[in-house]
Amino acid sequence: MLINYKKTYELLEERVISAKDASSIHNKFTTKPQGILIQDSYNNPFFPIRPEPKIDTSKLNLSIVFKRYRELYSQTKSVFLPWHYCIELVDDQYFVFNTRPLDMKFPITSNEMKIIQKKYDIEWDEPTKMFFKENIFDISESIHVCLIGSSNLDIYTQNTYSLIGKTCITPLLKQYKLPGGLFQRVFPLNIGPRFKFELISRFVKT
Repeated sequence: MLINYKKTYELLEERVISAKDASSIHNKFTTKPQGILIQDSYNNPFFPIRPEPKIDTSKLNLSIVFKRYRELYSQTKSVFLPWHYCIELVDDQYFVFNTRPLDMKFPITSNEMKIIQKKYDIEWDEPTKMFFKENIFDISESIHVCLIGSSNLDIYTQNTYSLIGKTCITPLLKQYKLPGGLFQRVFPLNIGPRFKFELISRFVKT
């Protein structure tokens, strides 16, 4: 099901967007982040980026993601994406891009997202529904890692899992003294079958 971006934007515009990316104590973590959420850009449960890039090609697609995010969800030309890290294939190698300051919260809360999901019947997979049902931790209090493209279609190398584990997860778990097991403080949301989430555990050291 394709999300109706116009309707989503109408509901988001008063809550999210650039006001929460302005320099303000209200958009900063007041305590340590509570967990790490992994998602992709195309099937994103919060800010889906469509129609492109659907497949993460060897070209640098991050500029397209910035452009689409600003068009769909931002009142002004925000210099940040909502995700703290973006993972992208460039040429023949995956890279991690820091696209949001690590002391800045995700720009929408779990309660706000539940309202949006219910109103517009946005499609979530079962693990994502369970995450929200159990209120494990608030999405605004989380570090967000986004894979560019669709995890239903892209093919991920061992280097992808290594980068996520060693660069995006292990340092944060150690710094904030969070439990290291997957599904304790690290969760996949709306992730497709091409991404083998459990393989990350090989590269997480706490």
